[in-house]
Amino acid sequence: MTGFDAKAELHVYLQGAREVLVWKLDGLSEYDIRRPLTPTGTNLLGLVKHSASMELECPGGERTVR
Repeated sequence: MTGFDAKAELHVYLQGAREVLVWKLDGLSEYDIRRPLTPTGTNLLGLVKHSASMELECPGGERTVR
């Protein structure tokens, strides 16, 4: 019996999240990706940048992006 591999599970989860994010953005115009959607100015491109930066700065300082 194998033990739970948290790092592998995190990688699978993040890969799935990346795929969903790309799927949701696919076909949108640059205007729609950059258009502010909230009063604070949050846009879809900002979510992509945040997602990428969080993956690069995951706990332990290890990169999960391949």
